[in-house]
Amino acid sequence: MRLHFFHLGLDQSVLSRARAQLLDRVTPDRDARFRSGYLLGAEEAPGAEMPAVAQLVRALDDVVVEAMQADTGRRYERSVIKTAVGPPPPAHEGVQLTGFRLDTQPAITVDPGLELARVLLNLGSAPHRMRYAAIDRFQLTERGMSLPRSDYQVVDLPRGVERRTIEIPAYRGGTAFGLRFWASAVPHTGIDAETGHFLASYEAVADYDPERP
Repeated sequence: MRLHFFHLGLDQSVLSRARAQLLDRVTPDRDARFRSGYLLGAEEAPGAEMPAVAQLVRALDDVVVEAMQADTGRRYERSVIKTAVGPPPPAHEGVQLTGFRLDTQPAITVDPGLELARVLLNLGSAPHRMRYAAIDRFQLTERGMSLPRSDYQVVDLPRGVERRTIEIPAYRGGTAFGLRFWASAVPHTGIDAETGHFLASYEAVADYDPERP
């Protein structure tokens, strides 16, 4: 796990409008106790219907991709921009929020030497906390656990494995902080308060190097 910062140069008001546009897109009921919204990386970039989201996407794609390419030599691509606010209903509870997981991607299921590197940026006005295990999937396999790579994995950690928490600082002064980690190798999960989250995720398929996420 490693923190990195990215200077997007966007005013806080742009982030606030982008978040509102994403929420309105998916959960237009503004009186709902729980609201969420997202833009997948595979989707066409938004235009006039979500101008603040479009401005945010341009800044993220320019800054994050270039910075990560320069630092790692990897080509990162946008995976998702997502936000939520309010207390999650029961359908959103359980393993999706609190269970440790290992993520997957088609390219890494056919080549056992590749893993999924991720940088998770906090675009919100409050810190975002992540919980992770001080162990990777290779060490878990050595302990006898079966972790097939073809599907998203929820991991029931063995007794005695240390659980750690790390905080991604809030967006401030035009700068977003991002957490770099191996999403397919290190069991992890987000921790949400009722204030929710506002996150952007970029990913790259690469040879596993535990010292260089």
